[in-house]
Amino acid sequence: MAKPLETSDFDSVDNCLWSIHSVSDLYVELRAHPQINEYDVPQGKPPSFVTPGQTYRIASGATVILPCRITQPGSYVLAWKRGIAVLTAGPVKVSPDPRLRVLPSPTIESPASRIGSVPELSGGGYSLELRDVRPQDAGDYICQLGTIEPKEIVHTLEVLVPARIHFVSHTGTVEVTQGQMVKMECKASGNPVPAVSWTRKNNVMPSGERSIQGLTMVIQHADRHSAGQYQCSADNGVGEPDVRHININVLYAPEVEVERTTVHTGIGLEALLVCIVYAEPAAQVIWFKDTTQLGTTERHTTHARGNRYTLSIRNVSAADMGNYSCVASNVHGKARGHVILTGTATTAVIESPPKGTERDKFTISWTVNSHSSIIEYRLYYRQQPRHHHQHRQEETNEYKSPRINGTKIVGFRNDWSLVTINGPGFSNRHFSGMIPPYPGVTKQTMNYTLINLLPATTYEARVQAKNDYGWNKASPIFHFTTRPNDMENLIEPSAQPAVYGSNQSQGMSSTQSRPFLAYALYCLTLICCLFN
Repeated sequence: MAKPLETSDFDSVDNCLWSIHSVSDLYVELRAHPQINEYDVPQGKPPSFVTPGQTYRIASGATVILPCRITQPGSYVLAWKRGIAVLTAGPVKVSPDPRLRVLPSPTIESPASRIGSVPELSGGGYSLELRDVRPQDAGDYICQLGTIEPKEIVHTLEVLVPARIHFVSHTGTVEVTQGQMVKMECKASGNPVPAVSWTRKNNVMPSGERSIQGLTMVIQHADRHSAGQYQCSADNGVGEPDVRHININVLYAPEVEVERTTVHTGIGLEALLVCIVYAEPAAQVIWFKDTTQLGTTERHTTHARGNRYTLSIRNVSAADMGNYSCVASNVHGKARGHVILTGTATTAVIESPPKGTERDKFTISWTVNSHSSIIEYRLYYRQQPRHHHQHRQEETNEYKSPRINGTKIVGFRNDWSLVTINGPGFSNRHFSGMIPPYPGVTKQTMNYTLINLLPATTYEARVQAKNDYGWNKASPIFHFTTRPNDMENLIEPSAQPAVYGSNQSQGMSSTQSRPFLAYALYCLTLICCLFN
């Protein structure tokens, strides 16, 4: 095969090459030129294509080589075309595009090629190399053989273009008022057509989903939970996804949560009352005791960290006990949170296991946290109601509050039994002229054993504790069960008395028959005396 020629070797025929529209015309022009004496008139059987036409999917910017091999090339002209434009003619590159190059494929003569074991590697021809592929390069490329009736194969080049976002409805930060609808849109292009998805940085979407597919993202009613950085991502599997960000800032009135609705403290201690305030823009927070606004003093200070607002009361006195509130306000509205500062004990925690080890008694143990010594405990207990409707009735009906030692006990029905237990502070309550300070929370423990209980029975219990500041809230209901009798371990309990070891249909038991026998003996004795 001849050495590859460049266009510079054909300056005298350069003008005619641009007017050629078929390989047959090209062959006539080349044969007439005196410098191309090796292109003789082809003789014998014309060659055929070894390489089949294919589709090539190439990423933009890459290099592609389009192969074209024929059997027995001889002196036939092989040309590359795109549409009606001729790109190459044999070894000559006709197109001025510097990205194109002709790559000769040397003829392979071997037993393997003769038997056709690898068709793509047999024969000879010219391949077309295209560097730095661009989207406009997509289309059909024709390799044509200059026979009397031209033969050709077609390679289709599909250029894969990475996804690119070319339109975003919002840029930077978007501010909306609570309750407004927010619609974000993102459009992208590429080949294949990219898929567009929406996510939120470090959070799920307002709907609870991790991502949403589609060109648009709609928030029907924006609130503070809708704020954040939203990300639009376009991906078609070619290269890296293209990403844009939209920041949504929701303006809304303050929303207040209290860290603890009740703060337990003691004389001489420091108490911290905390409100969590959500607002945009940031709210101004003012503290009140009852209706009196609190300022900064030696004992009262306020500070804020993020959305956490704290009122600090140092060296607590009895006068500091009471109701506090934090009021947060901004241009969109205001809100209030309430905190109770009290010296009463915390709610009792019953620590006994629910399954008892005794048939007729049960020991209840509990603990409370208090900054002053407990004076008295109340232990309420009762047998658990048998039917669920009794529980519902208690929830809907008013409690018939019992009286103990002339004192009305509010919040308990009269079917509760009450045990009053003196606490460790009971003996000193009449002698202390003032409430003694305690340096910290003291965990105080108490237990009591209930007796004369029924075996295999479930009971309910609640505990209250009283210190120098009064009674605390009753504990949640605690359920416990006494141990069953040995016989009851084997037989399911019944609401009706059971007779064990006998069949009632067969007559009376021996115990039931004894009075009857004695009475019959008495009657017989009396009859004998009368006849004598």
